[in-house]
Amino acid sequence: MKKRRIILAVCVAALLGLAASIMFENGVLSSKRNPKASAFAVKDTANITKVFIADLHGEKSLLERKNRGWYVDGNIPAMPKKVEELLSTIHNISIQQIVAKSAQSNINKMMSVNAIKVEIYQIAPKFTVFGIPFFKKERNVKTYYMGPSTMDNMSNYAVLAGFDEPCIVHIPGFRGYLTPVYSFRPHEWYNCDIFSTKITRIKSLMVQDFEHPEESYYVEKTGARFFNLYNISNQQIADYDTVKLLDMLSEYRDKNYEVLIMDISKEAKDSILRFNHFKTIELTDVDGKKTTLDMFRKMEPELYYLDAIVGNQDNGENDPYNRDKFYAVMNGDTSKLLQCQYFHFDRQNQPLSYFLNKEQP
Repeated sequence: MKKRRIILAVCVAALLGLAASIMFENGVLSSKRNPKASAFAVKDTANITKVFIADLHGEKSLLERKNRGWYVDGNIPAMPKKVEELLSTIHNISIQQIVAKSAQSNINKMMSVNAIKVEIYQIAPKFTVFGIPFFKKERNVKTYYMGPSTMDNMSNYAVLAGFDEPCIVHIPGFRGYLTPVYSFRPHEWYNCDIFSTKITRIKSLMVQDFEHPEESYYVEKTGARFFNLYNISNQQIADYDTVKLLDMLSEYRDKNYEVLIMDISKEAKDSILRFNHFKTIELTDVDGKKTTLDMFRKMEPELYYLDAIVGNQDNGENDPYNRDKFYAVMNGDTSKLLQCQYFHFDRQNQPLSYFLNKEQP
């Protein structure tokens, strides 16, 4: 009799575990006919390990949580704000309504050629019994297909795996559609940071000006907020504007590029890297980590010709270069051509003479 009770208890526990497993694998679906509003959402975003996003034409992004943050393409740091926006959307996405039966056929056809697949992974148990997790490992806990926006651009069509009918999803209180959050292009996730070093952590800075070599300089840390300034001949500059120098160095705490250039031919890139190099910045922090930025002029011949057409006087400043933007290569990686704004690097582009109080020998 006692043995039968033990067997019965084991069977009950197994059935409970199976039920819990089914409930977990189906997310928060109350039934396949009547999903809850939160059916698409994953509430425990802190436990998400991966998010896989792909279009139907082969482009895909894999975001992974590691010890030092989120990465894309395995080892490229992802933009924190963009990842936060994605996780917030995953947490708050809600079903507004199920698409009317009469419209489902058209919506399904549209989704078949214009949808983004989203897979969300967590470290999760196969099932739990009385609050005890069993067989924990990384699992795909949610899969859905994000379609185009609705006519009013306030929501999206979407299909949840396990529920065949298309839905209209949105984020309550948010005005706009969700497609931009789910980017399947890896480079759109890249962290745009170039320099992120506080002034107290700068050990040295070298700025080489190839157009005007005499304006090159070197800065060396001597104390908490004390630095020596040297010219290209390695001669120390005794009389310089301390405020201007400290102001420039403090800007290295937050410098980033505007966009990663993708649509450029190898020939055009090689020409830029060969002929348009005008400055190199090398920053070393107190831990010995070096960050190098090679800067290249962006050719814009139409600006020069426009000045000639309208009759502007040539005061020596007219040239065939873009006056707002330039190209850059970070840490010698010529496979990635960055575009930056001069305005954002205004203080970093100042010549040595800018920091001097008077004529130097």
